[in-house]
Amino acid sequence: MRAGLRAGLRGRAGPRRLAAPAAAAASCAGPQLRAAPRPARRPAPALGSAAGAARASPARRRMAAAPPRAAAGGAGAPPPAPAPAEVFIPIAELRELCAKSLGTLGYAEEEVAVLLEVLLYAQLRGNNQGVIKITTGGLNRAPGATPVRVERETALSALLHGGGQAGMLVLHRAMELAVAKARDTGVGIVGTHHTATSTGALGYYAQAVAAQGLVALVLAQSPEFVAPHGARQAVFGTNPIAVGVPAAGGPVVMDMATAAYAWFGLLEAKTAGRPIPGDVALDADGKPTTDPNAVLSGGAIRVFDRSHKGSNLALMVELLAGPLVGAAVADKLAERNWGNLILVLDPELLGDQATIAARTQAVLDRVKGAARLPDVAEILLPSERGNRVAAQRLASGLTPIEANLYSALKVMASNAAAAAPGSGASASAGASASAGAAASNGAGGGGGGMKLPTLLLHPAPGSVVDPFDASGAPLYQTATFGQPSATQGGPYDYTRSGNPTRTMLEEQWAALEGGVRGLAFTSGMAALSAAVKLVTTGGHIVAGDDIYGGTSRLLAQVAPNAGVSVSNVDMTDLTAVKAAIVPGKTQLVMVESPTNPRMQVCDIRAIAAAAHAAGALVCVDNSFLTPLYQRPLELGADISMTSGTKYVGGHGDTTLGLLAVADAELGRRLYFLQNAEGAGLAPMDCWLALRGLKTVRHGARWPAALAPARAPHADAYPAAAAAAAAAAGSQMALRMERSVANAAALARFLEGHPLVTRLNYAGLPSHPGADVHAAQATSGGAVLSFETGDLQASRIVVEATRLFKVTVSFGNVISLISLPCFMSHASIPAAVRAARGLPDDLVRISAGIEDAGDLLADLGAAMDAALADKARREAAAGGARAGDAGAGAGAGNNNGGGGNGGGGGGDAARVAALEARIQQLEAQLAGLNGQAVRPL
Repeated sequence: MRAGLRAGLRGRAGPRRLAAPAAAAASCAGPQLRAAPRPARRPAPALGSAAGAARASPARRRMAAAPPRAAAGGAGAPPPAPAPAEVFIPIAELRELCAKSLGTLGYAEEEVAVLLEVLLYAQLRGNNQGVIKITTGGLNRAPGATPVRVERETALSALLHGGGQAGMLVLHRAMELAVAKARDTGVGIVGTHHTATSTGALGYYAQAVAAQGLVALVLAQSPEFVAPHGARQAVFGTNPIAVGVPAAGGPVVMDMATAAYAWFGLLEAKTAGRPIPGDVALDADGKPTTDPNAVLSGGAIRVFDRSHKGSNLALMVELLAGPLVGAAVADKLAERNWGNLILVLDPELLGDQATIAARTQAVLDRVKGAARLPDVAEILLPSERGNRVAAQRLASGLTPIEANLYSALKVMASNAAAAAPGSGASASAGASASAGAAASNGAGGGGGGMKLPTLLLHPAPGSVVDPFDASGAPLYQTATFGQPSATQGGPYDYTRSGNPTRTMLEEQWAALEGGVRGLAFTSGMAALSAAVKLVTTGGHIVAGDDIYGGTSRLLAQVAPNAGVSVSNVDMTDLTAVKAAIVPGKTQLVMVESPTNPRMQVCDIRAIAAAAHAAGALVCVDNSFLTPLYQRPLELGADISMTSGTKYVGGHGDTTLGLLAVADAELGRRLYFLQNAEGAGLAPMDCWLALRGLKTVRHGARWPAALAPARAPHADAYPAAAAAAAAAAGSQMALRMERSVANAAALARFLEGHPLVTRLNYAGLPSHPGADVHAAQATSGGAVLSFETGDLQASRIVVEATRLFKVTVSFGNVISLISLPCFMSHASIPAAVRAARGLPDDLVRISAGIEDAGDLLADLGAAMDAALADKARREAAAGGARAGDAGAGAGAGNNNGGGGNGGGGGGDAARVAALEARIQQLEAQLAGLNGQAVRPL
């Protein structure tokens, strides 16, 4: 009988696997469509014109998508950022881009199919729960996610443990289970807990159930963002509710949040620096505010109707989708345990199918036929507006999408080729983080997808089209660009604001990082400075205590002048990091891993989780490893910074810094700073960086030179040299691979050398952070450091080498060596260095691509000379003490001493020359830094 009722209400029996809703009703109206921007002197295809879509080439669509630039000229402040432009693209293309992008996040094919159903339901209806979640990190997989499991079950009900899986996947399974139970018993009730991401548009689930001839009630709980009416403290989530009712003309669906404003809307407004409506939120004192920062700093969103009625509804959702299903009831954001409840009812339990269908239609007809106000053309049911929008888009085959989102999806989808099929998108929800890291870096095998070495040479097509299809990137060495007319602007006008060569570099970098946008700056410090400027006056930054000297100077001497406070903590101590983060005040957490110069390893995933729980952004300096060996955005970071002066340029002939971001709005904010301050990288430097990328190649996970066997000091470096040479002769033939292999060989040698008191190399199994590093990176990198416990011995090592150039940087094709406390970290006061455990005798080495045997022989000779000098000094000190005790020794001894003294004079002259060179470098640094350097 129930089957007959369902057939009468929807015309056909529903499949066990719920089909993707097509033109069915949506919950509420989406934003009005904006006309696609007209390319210069070319008409845009009309909405609904499939022929126009077929004629439009990818390049033409890219032109339509290009946001307008600032007015030409270099003077004055840049104009406000224009409203995001939209471009119409084929729905099939959008589906393909989304599928590839979701694959890069590690979802299996069947999971991608479910996520696409939910996301496209919202996207086609203009709902903000659509595909933007892919590019903004809203669907990033939790590292410790486990398979969904049934904790409790009866004939009518079930309780699911989400295992930290995507909320859309968990609620979709709950929906299918509830429908199956309703088919069998007339009622299905399924609750879920431990989901940690959004469930998407609840209207999707309500519509899909109602399309089966069943009634649906769907509730979702979220973290504490909303204050009860009359309160100023956030207790509720935004707590949406959806109801679906079957009807002859298609399901009637209501989907609404119980909050007056979206949580993500606050974050977007904060990032963009714009106000929010004046009646949707309160500050910490309970006063209405238009400042999103005031809401995020202890304030709260209000309920949707600003009255006790909306508050009561929010409370009911909280109770039913929270404690009833085992979800968190306090500190929900930190616990990452959000709940959902879906109730499915067969209407036939309550009456005859024909009678219910007729009475349902009578109510709908009565609403539609109600006398209208003079300015109202039609009374719309809750689902009609979205249904019509979706139907129009499906009929035309085209859908509008915000241009920057479209670009971000293309960049993200291009990474699909870098992941081996089946390795990055494991069907098992509990795939290990290290396996995911290996797959995302191209270490996985199988399939026909391109690996990163190929993508470095053949990047995915971007927004810049070279009409001549040159094998190398074209260089647009120009300051200005001609415009289509006096009143129309082209995609580029002034190189400060944008240049095609820079665009090519930024798009390729975003693809390599797995981000939605890349930005190229004049230096690594310029890039970090832009990230720091995201912090507003009164804000707080947490950074490590073992960081690059330039970063330390920026945070200690520049940030405070802007009213920003900074705390430096041991980033390897997660408890200390959490204690330093102040919810509502800390806006940025800056991480290095490995750190510079002591090569400490920090747990990026854990730090990012702690920062995000307090509402702070996370920026990771990834200069030592680059995205070839570590991808911070996939580990939860919001910003990944790489000093491209090092391994990207690679030849020591250009300076640049690169940012990649996981959020499109964050990218727009950073672009504004880049443009406003004129920090964009010049075309020639961009071209050099693009050339450099072609010879940066991704190598094996751990070089053969780090085999477990350790040779004694006497023959350590010849054995290591042979291993490194063999590796270089096979798979590690290009620049970064060779540098990593050489660093591994040097580490093996230094680990057994008697002069070394402490060795810092993240690739060694003996490193204290080896397990954490192996879980988030695929190489130890090409930089290491060590201590000798003796400053003079360290000086001799640095000065006596012939192949290692004494310089402040790293990442060159030639090997580099330095004493960081007197060079790259000299700007940090000596007392601060001492407090942070940074000793003056620390030596840092950046391995180049020379022959490994030559490097090891050169370093070995310098180390042996330093060791011998140290022994002589110790012996001389012992002899002096003995001489004081036994004054008046014989003349023969004096003669012998004279003979030895002659040899010692030569050594003394050599040491004096070394000291003079160090003092010369110190004097140069003193002039550069504007401060006195402590004499040695």
